[in-house]
Amino acid sequence: MSAEITPNSSRNPEPSHEFMPDTEAIMRLYRGWDALERPNGIDIIDFDLVHRVDPEPVQSRREVLEGLRSFHEGITPRNRQEQFIKAKLNASTYYLRALMGEEIPYEEYVENITGIRPELIPDADIERQRKILNEAMERVGYRPIRESFEDFVSRLRIGKDEAEIEARRCEDVLIPTALKALNLEDVEFPHEIRFIEEEDYWMGWTSTTPEGLLLLRYNVHPIHTWYQGDMEFMTLHEVGGHFVQAGLLRRRIESGEVNPIIGITTVQEPHTFVGEGTADALSYFLPEVEEAFSPEGIVAREQRILRDYVQNNAHIWVNQGYDPEGLVAYIRSYYPFSTEEKIRLNLKNWQTNPSRRAYQYVYGISRYYHGQFMERLTPEKRKEYLRHAMAGYETPAQIMEYVEELAVT
Repeated sequence: MSAEITPNSSRNPEPSHEFMPDTEAIMRLYRGWDALERPNGIDIIDFDLVHRVDPEPVQSRREVLEGLRSFHEGITPRNRQEQFIKAKLNASTYYLRALMGEEIPYEEYVENITGIRPELIPDADIERQRKILNEAMERVGYRPIRESFEDFVSRLRIGKDEAEIEARRCEDVLIPTALKALNLEDVEFPHEIRFIEEEDYWMGWTSTTPEGLLLLRYNVHPIHTWYQGDMEFMTLHEVGGHFVQAGLLRRRIESGEVNPIIGITTVQEPHTFVGEGTADALSYFLPEVEEAFSPEGIVAREQRILRDYVQNNAHIWVNQGYDPEGLVAYIRSYYPFSTEEKIRLNLKNWQTNPSRRAYQYVYGISRYYHGQFMERLTPEKRKEYLRHAMAGYETPAQIMEYVEELAVT
């Protein structure tokens, strides 16, 4: 599949206070499914941004699957929000089928959950990004002929205490800068930050607590190493991206502009392509924000782009039967910031973990497409894009249609 941007769906009027008859029943089912899975250590709901309704007292995954299928089949979309909800229900059925042990072909699985079919990122683009990263590293003093890579990253390493201080500083500086650039200074997103240790791929994770409060967790497990500049990128992505979007979405749900089903989010739905892509895009769509980054913050951004591009391809190849050891060497050759331990954990999860098999795929491909969005849009239209993308939930097809319209008007 090429990365050409083409319209994929019709733009219909948005609902206002008139939602599908099954709206509350669908919310009850998602809350019931979440309650069913939590004893298994599985969180179905990521953000819960709507008024409380009692969970459906489901007794089994089979019962949930039948409910999801019934609701999916019963929707004839009248507008873009209902198109998204139908796609969300379809994604949930695929994820639940995988949880129940069904083996689903990789490309089919990823496409039905994320809305994007897996595609390789060309070597030329990966090499170009490696050059960009090397130049950014040189600007913070890296000279390969005089210093080993290990010594270089050792100079940049920070501990938990310093990371906590940086988190507060970055929220005070970068978030107001981004909100001002987007004219979103009135958005409210009160939240709590916790530093925890969990052996998983993520370094920052946003969600809501069972009480509906916004929660940001930073992961300081020994598997991860934090560097100067990391917190600039992470704060902008997690707070400026995911929390600001949560605040916007909650406000539009309360005003009746958005169907509340959309406010009960999962990471197994076709919004992740847009959500992760826009959270990253804040750091390069907005010159005001980029100017506020330190040289180390730019390194943090550029090394993650390279990581996500390389992991995009490795994610596909490991599911096509490539030798994992060869893929460890492939990733390390481009991205020495990672460790073999961390890479092997990812390679295993991309094949066997029903959540990571789809969700972790979107990082690289969403950044790749958003780079193309940037090239097509003027600076002002990039801001218009961000305001639109962060105010609701859409599938990749829907957002590509919007970009197409925005680029030609």
